[in-house]
Amino acid sequence: MSNFRNIPTEFRGVMASAIEAEQFVYSHPMLAAVSIRRCLESWIYWIYEHDHIPIPYERTISNLMYQPEFQQLFDPEIIHRMHAIRKVGNAGSHSQFHGTNLRAADVLHALKLLHGVSYYLMGLYEKEYLPIPTFDEELIPPAHQVQLNMVRSQMQEKVQKAEEEARALQEALKKQAEQYQKEIEAIRLQNQTHTTIPKDPDEALTRAIYIDAMLEEAGWDLSPANVKEFPVQGMPSASGDGYVDYVLWGEDGKPLAVVEAKRTHRDAKVGQYQAELYARALEQKYGQLPNIFLTNGYQIYFYDWEYPLREVYGFYNREELALNIQRRTTKQKPSTIVINEEITNRDYQQKAIKATAERLEQGYRGALLVMATGTGKTRAAASLVEVLAKANWVKRVLFLADRTALVSQAQENLNRYLPDFPSVNLVKEKENTNSRIVFSTYQTLINLIDEAKTEEKGRLYGVGHFDLIIFDEIHRSVYNKYKAIFDYFDGIKVGLTATPKETTDKNTYELFGLSFGNPTYYYELDEAVSDGYLVPYKSYSVQTKFQRDGIKYAELSEEDKKEYEEKFCDPVTGEIPDEVEASALDQWLYNGNTADIILQTLMEKGIRVNDGDSIGKTIIFCKNRKHADFISERFEVNYPQYKGQFLKVIDYKTEYKDDVLNDFKQKDKMPQIACSVDMLDTGIDVPEVVNLVFLKPVKSSIKFNQMIGRGTRLCKDLFGYEQDKKEFLILDFCQNFEFFSENPKGMEAVPQPSLNEKIFNLRLSLSQLLLAQGEEENRELGSVLVDVLHQQNVLLYTLERDSFIVRPHLKVVEKYQEREAWDTLDKDALRELQDSIAPIIIDTDKDTPAKVFDLLMYLLLSYKIECNPKMNLCIIKVKSYAEKLQKQTSIPQVKEKLGFLQEVCTEEYWEAATPKALEKLRQEMRELIKFLEKKDLPIIKTDIEDNIIKIDEVSPLSSSFDREAYEKKIKQFIIENSRDLTIDKLRKNIKVTDVDIKRLEEMLLAQGTEESRELFDKILEGRSLGVFIRSVVGMDRDELKKAFAKVSNYSGFNIKQMEFIDVIIDSVAKNGILELNNLSENPQLQNIYSGSIIELFGMEAAKDIVSVLKEIKDNSVA
Repeated sequence: MSNFRNIPTEFRGVMASAIEAEQFVYSHPMLAAVSIRRCLESWIYWIYEHDHIPIPYERTISNLMYQPEFQQLFDPEIIHRMHAIRKVGNAGSHSQFHGTNLRAADVLHALKLLHGVSYYLMGLYEKEYLPIPTFDEELIPPAHQVQLNMVRSQMQEKVQKAEEEARALQEALKKQAEQYQKEIEAIRLQNQTHTTIPKDPDEALTRAIYIDAMLEEAGWDLSPANVKEFPVQGMPSASGDGYVDYVLWGEDGKPLAVVEAKRTHRDAKVGQYQAELYARALEQKYGQLPNIFLTNGYQIYFYDWEYPLREVYGFYNREELALNIQRRTTKQKPSTIVINEEITNRDYQQKAIKATAERLEQGYRGALLVMATGTGKTRAAASLVEVLAKANWVKRVLFLADRTALVSQAQENLNRYLPDFPSVNLVKEKENTNSRIVFSTYQTLINLIDEAKTEEKGRLYGVGHFDLIIFDEIHRSVYNKYKAIFDYFDGIKVGLTATPKETTDKNTYELFGLSFGNPTYYYELDEAVSDGYLVPYKSYSVQTKFQRDGIKYAELSEEDKKEYEEKFCDPVTGEIPDEVEASALDQWLYNGNTADIILQTLMEKGIRVNDGDSIGKTIIFCKNRKHADFISERFEVNYPQYKGQFLKVIDYKTEYKDDVLNDFKQKDKMPQIACSVDMLDTGIDVPEVVNLVFLKPVKSSIKFNQMIGRGTRLCKDLFGYEQDKKEFLILDFCQNFEFFSENPKGMEAVPQPSLNEKIFNLRLSLSQLLLAQGEEENRELGSVLVDVLHQQNVLLYTLERDSFIVRPHLKVVEKYQEREAWDTLDKDALRELQDSIAPIIIDTDKDTPAKVFDLLMYLLLSYKIECNPKMNLCIIKVKSYAEKLQKQTSIPQVKEKLGFLQEVCTEEYWEAATPKALEKLRQEMRELIKFLEKKDLPIIKTDIEDNIIKIDEVSPLSSSFDREAYEKKIKQFIIENSRDLTIDKLRKNIKVTDVDIKRLEEMLLAQGTEESRELFDKILEGRSLGVFIRSVVGMDRDELKKAFAKVSNYSGFNIKQMEFIDVIIDSVAKNGILELNNLSENPQLQNIYSGSIIELFGMEAAKDIVSVLKEIKDNSVA
């Protein structure tokens, strides 16, 4: 008797290995595991053949299971169990595990899963109803006393025979294949409605298999007997015995880590104390205290006895754990390491390194260096790497930037500074395991980390691979999906930026555990220029008449009027516009004479080199590629003597852009002028640049400062021997300096959610609106939208569950796998879906125009239900699409729906349109949107005479912290130093001295720059420093009560009098003082007693209260 019985004829070949596996579960688990895997492989190949799924190039079982066409056929729970079967099978079949000591319990569990999955699949594809027999463990043969080699030989013979029978059966069935394959899909779809998914025989064991998989992903061999359920003694129990879920061992036989596994519904952190007891027990026996991992299968927490418990996104491997333990005794204080002055010899760079070292010594795992562009952030980073390496804190380093050019530039520099550190650039090269420093863009690394998820091997980089991760230009890099990189790696994190970006929900400082305005170290542009490490600039605001006023027909010469008429006359009506607005310039109107004037201004006023023979290296910031090409075209017309080599366009579309950029960086090579479209705006270092020309408006203060930073670097002997670069020139043709003088903070772009995230969130909110409606038709539509959301989450789980981006949210993803979980979504559930699922949602639909239309229609539907007048704007847009599509009748898909498109354009349609009708409209039109012609505005080129009307020198922008940031920083400093003797005096109402106040003032002023005095005085707002500090840290209520206890008849106060005093104490404790005139103005006091204080307390007590308030105030000043 077997658990695999009543197998239909067409599936016997597929199931042959399952029957074999059943025989060896107890006697030879390894062979059983191999057979289980072989059966799963047979099923997958069978499904690919009979469901017409294209076979991918890589035919590993894992990759076949991850193909979207395969995943979409089955419920995700079935896919989930297939993966669990595969993982157990891997342990038996892969040489790295050798199958030794594979637990029979795990193999039995995998066989049960295979049993359920197999009968589910047979029921799905079989025409006749096929019941699932109950799995009976009694049918599993007990352990046989048979030699392993004999069993293996017999097994191979039987499997070979079964496979031959299967091939013969397949040949026999092949003749019926065509007819059968036509029926197969219909059979599967029909059976899916009534074929139930078998119950998981042991959810906890399936979860354990996934914990095993994560450990194996980190390279751990779980087959030795001393890994799982390892016994320890000395526990605080009656027997003193305990069992560690997993012990991870070092090569020397000593424990490196214990893993405490909790059930999925429990908080993994609750096991910390128990795990610490296990670790101490192992230390007693083996002389080494192991690290601790806590997990419930979703979250993993790591405790290494040096830092507080922290969440990690995977397990460390053996080498990483051994190094972690070894460093307990070999690490030195980085602050004691001598800094290599050949790398960093400037005092501020060394201060940055020491500040970072001291912060790390204090137990923090993140640091942020804010250093002006050109002050050597990369040098400081290189020196920091060397210091931490010498102190044995760092072995491997990851350097991340958001642009390929920045990655290449960083590698070039660090290779020069750290020649003994082998490096690799993942953008251009394959990983080299000997690399000490790895350079990459964020996107490249995301792809590489997840690349291994479809292969039978661990990830390329585990969470503990890098000891130090450096984030270049951090202010613009780790938002949206790129933040997953920040969270994934567990190493020390150091951010580099010239301008930290502060938004309400994404704070650069918070990423590194810092308070706003208080980086680990900062060195700003003004200070660097003052110290002589950067050069200042002269800036001129230049404006032509057309740039300010536009082109007015009436003001043109007769000759220019003719060209104006020729270019702007309406060909149908013959009308000529009175003017062309200034905003059209360099958008769709390119006027040659305006460009000529700009270039002439540069060539005449720009800083020159080679004894004045040539304009120095120059960057022209253009609006777009067409604009840059036009400037280049006009330069060639006006300066043919340079033979097309003097000015080049450099942007991301330029062929061989890196070669052109490298030539631009060379002092004695052409080009001298680079027309940049974004590529040279930030990050690129060319010290020879002496002229910057702004031909585009910039609204971001961060970006504007970065662009200015292209010219701030020192350049020795630029103009000849000992004739160094002293300054650079800015020609601003777009009034950027005027804009930032009025708007110092600029207008920063808010990070936008992806299109998929927007649609998911809008679909979610719309579904809830519809479900709340009274009409049944609307509620049905709401339910349909919820079905779509549920399927999106199922797809996310099915395709991406092993992705390191999804893994941190896996518990939420799994929570909403069942459709019933979506039926009653409260506010917390909606927020959970928006926060955890929406940002990582995927969509296999690649038709972007259709998805943009979905977004428009969902907005329209929402506005209609809410009676929002914005609905009319959406309707106008939809009608315009329908009208344009009617002109595309040569396209069959459009012609087929022409009648419907015509109907959509009528007023009657919109008057009668219900939400259900609008959903039908969305479905009918979305596939047609891609056929709409994308027409760019026609470019008009003119050569009308323009002239410069303004060229004014403007003051440089200040780079100091603004008041809000500085005030936050000061308050944070006061709070962090609240135990300071003087601050403690102020809190406890003890009289301060002049020396106390002066010392505090010096401490607080040191948190800013030399220019901070004015800001500091503004923050005080006329208050004494003592009162200001009290307003931050408050006053001790007990001390205030003692002060008021001296008031006459205090012990005899009635309830009203006591309440009055309590409110006074509350106000003083919060604000530091209470001015006498506020006694009659305080609403809380007036609520208690609206009369005078004398009437409430009597003359003597009232005088005492006033005296106490005056004493409290006097104690805060010297």
